[in-house]
Parts: sequence; C-alpha cells; structure tokens
Amino acid sequence: MSTMLLKNLRPADEYDHFATVTLEPWDLLFVARIRQLARELAPGPIVDIGTATAVVPVRLAQDRVMNGWRIIGLDLDPAMLDQALPRIRELGLDSRIELTVGDGQALPFEEGALRMAVSRATLHHMPDKAGSLREMYRVLAPGGVGLVHDMRRDAKSSMLDRFTQMRAEANYPPTHLEEKLTLAEAEALIEQAGLAAVATAKGSSGGLAALGFEILIKKPEVARD
Repeated sequence: MSTMLLKNLRPADEYDHFATVTLEPWDLLFVARIRQLARELAPGPIVDIGTATAVVPVRLAQDRVMNGWRIIGLDLDPAMLDQALPRIRELGLDSRIELTVGDGQALPFEEGALRMAVSRATLHHMPDKAGSLREMYRVLAPGGVGLVHDMRRDAKSSMLDRFTQMRAEANYPPTHLEEKLTLAEAEALIEQAGLAAVATAKGSSGGLAALGFEILIKKPEVARD
C-alpha cells in the first residue's frame, strides 16, 4: 500500500481552511472529550495522530486543562506540518507543540511512552485499521487512554445531508461514505484488533456528534499480556 494513499489529497493551505472553519464544530467536540479524559490523568505526552495542520494540538495547547502536557502532532505528510508552523510560532506555542512525521500504523514511539493517543477523522484512511488501534494501545503507558473519533456510514441521512452542504460551502465534494465504518463495524474492528477487553465503541443519537462514533481505549494500570 503506497503511503501516498494515506495523505490528504488537497493542498495543505486548502485543507487548513477546511479543517479550521468547516470541521470546527467536530474539533470542539473532540477537544472537549480530550479535556474530560485528561482531567482524570496525570499530565504527560499526548499525540494527535493524523494531525494534518495541527488544528487540534493548537486548541489543546491553548486550554489551561492541558497545562503540563507535552503535545505532539503526528502526520504522514510533511507539507501539512509545514503549513502548521507559522500559526504555532505566531501564537507562541513552539514550546508546547512538537510536530513529527509518522505513520499511524507504525507509530514512532516506544511501548508505553504516551499518556494519551488521540485521532479524529483519520481511522477511515488507514488500510490496516485494526493494526492502527493496536499501535495506539502499544504506545500507551499503563493507565493511559486512546481516543478515536470518526464519521460513521450509518449516520442519519439528515446529518449526512447537512455535512454534504457544509462541505459544498467550503468547495469540497461530498465525502466518500464507502470508506467510512458503521458503528457495528467499529465494534467488530475492536474485536479484530484483540482489544475487546480494554476498548469500547459508541455513537451518539443527538446533535453534531451523531455524525460519528467514538472508540475509547483504556490501558490497565498493570498492562495485560
């Protein structure tokens, strides 16, 4: 599988506008969930997998709940990370955010190195989805948390139509639904990854969150064999 297939097909500046404006409602939901989980953890390293232009790390670095956390943005496409640098420097967040090139299917971290590993709208791009979940689990320290948010193929048609309209307003075509998972498929993916004892998948029936699903991974304080 060519790594080019894992990269965003839009130029970095176009995608940055799309991510910053069109996807903002879902980013805010994602960041709010990260904040909620982080409150229960001691600060440590957190990686945003598939960070693109680092919109999520910037939001996290500006949130006082995340004080003391080392925030890492990881993406396979160096052009996306280069697009993020001016914003990070302008906001004076150089000391809070580290950007690194890497593949979510082979994370460049030692086993147990991270307190949290998070990913929004990236899972559906992974050829080896189960492997990417196993990698997320591998790099978590005992007691660490992995969080995945992604769009679901079986969302209500009204939500899908709304998202299509928002994309059109940003001059983006309709999303490729065939590459997305249903909630049942997300649950099956957890089983396939061998993480049924430590992970759950859930959806939401209301609001903008109903467009997607959540996979939550919690590594036991004493890691399982």
